[in-house]
Amino acid sequence: MQISTSQPRVLIVDDDSVSLRFLDAAVAQCGCAVVTAADGMAALAVGGVFSLLLIDRRLPDLGGAELLHALRARGIDAAAIATSAEIDAATALELRAAGFADVMEKPASVERIGKIVRRHLPHIQSALLDDAAALAAIGGDADALRALRGLLAKELEQLERDLTHDDLATDAARLDERLHRLRAACGFCGAAALAELAAEWQDAMRAGNRFTDRQRAAFVIRCRETAAALRP
Repeated sequence: MQISTSQPRVLIVDDDSVSLRFLDAAVAQCGCAVVTAADGMAALAVGGVFSLLLIDRRLPDLGGAELLHALRARGIDAAAIATSAEIDAATALELRAAGFADVMEKPASVERIGKIVRRHLPHIQSALLDDAAALAAIGGDADALRALRGLLAKELEQLERDLTHDDLATDAARLDERLHRLRAACGFCGAAALAELAAEWQDAMRAGNRFTDRQRAAFVIRCRETAAALRP
């Protein structure tokens, strides 16, 4: 992967090749330059400055906490996220005590990974579409991706009509269900930017807050932009 110096640089360390490829694609979708390593020694051999670290807590040569301490000793002070297939409350506390700023249980969706990454790198913005992340989410089937994106484009056209001319925007239960399905579809199609706006609208509704007319207009515009990008 070619790395741009304008992008935040993220180091991902995971000994599971499938997890490593998926995390690579998901983090790249956030607009980051990703460097990967399959174990602790490989991670320590990587040079340069990082903006964020994602470290599996169980590596074949070093524990995640041990690797983090070694990286800190080398002057790498980026926020670190611990990843693991098994994280209970006690483990999360232990990892935070070891210096991790956050924890993430695997497997995680592209949307979940993006939310955690942006929590620690708030200045980054998601790409409208990301082919690599979408292909990773559906097992690399390009034909299936084209079909799914075609369906999502049609759904977005209908959603825009419903939000503009129907009472969908004022029907909380129906809107919540529609946004839930939209977020799932966006995950499979690599449309993280739209998924983020859908999640914000859901969070606002569930907190009892009304989405403003300006926010709704921004959502409709994002739907329109995404639909255009989805068309081949």
